[in-house]
Amino acid sequence: MDISRRFNGKTALVTGGAAGLGRATVHRLVAEGLQTVIIVDRDAKGARHEMDKAEAAGANGFIIECDLADAEAIRRMGRLTAERIDRLDLLVNCAGIPSSGGLVEEEFLHAFEPIINIHLRACGLVTQAVLPLLKQNGGAIVNVSSDGGLRGRRGVWIYDAAKAGIIQASKSMACEFAGYGIRVNAIAPGWVVTELHFMRAEDPEKRKKELLEMDTDNCLMRRLARPEEIAAAIAFLGSDDASYVTGTCLCVDGGRVGLEIPKKE
Repeated sequence: MDISRRFNGKTALVTGGAAGLGRATVHRLVAEGLQTVIIVDRDAKGARHEMDKAEAAGANGFIIECDLADAEAIRRMGRLTAERIDRLDLLVNCAGIPSSGGLVEEEFLHAFEPIINIHLRACGLVTQAVLPLLKQNGGAIVNVSSDGGLRGRRGVWIYDAAKAGIIQASKSMACEFAGYGIRVNAIAPGWVVTELHFMRAEDPEKRKKELLEMDTDNCLMRRLARPEEIAAAIAFLGSDDASYVTGTCLCVDGGRVGLEIPKKE
């Protein structure tokens, strides 16, 4: 596929850029000509590895080690970013942790604050921390939600509530930031083959292969998403190709939310 150069000369900050969807997003943006990338992640080693690859591909940038559960650490991240760059064209709030927290015979309080803080609260705090840079020349924000934020599921009510909150927060941000020329959208991926779903397996590579080859009836396309497919949608929403798109949520779920999915015969 010939990849356009939609991000030539532009700067982007990606949270959770050391792995999973964040890493795929960094790769995609750099492939489209991104000039400067800031990777924000608590995994400094993984972030450094991805930054090395970005630099080898022609980009420049820096990493900031940051625990997004820590409000002061996020504010510090904003200050450090402002010391290094004078404008920001794209913010991707992508960092997340695994889902948990049912209500039937399950203790959930231990999971409540980490999930809400890292998914929903950090989305607001990170945005607030770098908003002055986004306001310099307008720009775009893409907040990563989940199809779980649009439908009911068993056993993950905290995660799904946080992801639903991200969708609504994106709409409110779009209203609040429109006067600055900043577009804000959410993206709702379905089940994606990332480390969250195979690294804890006894044989991670075997489990990854199984997931990639799985024939599933959880969506119309009957397979799981690849991280690169979600990254492509994030790149679209963050680019000028989506210049008239704001305050919406794009489902990238293989045909799942709100659709009747026939069972396999």
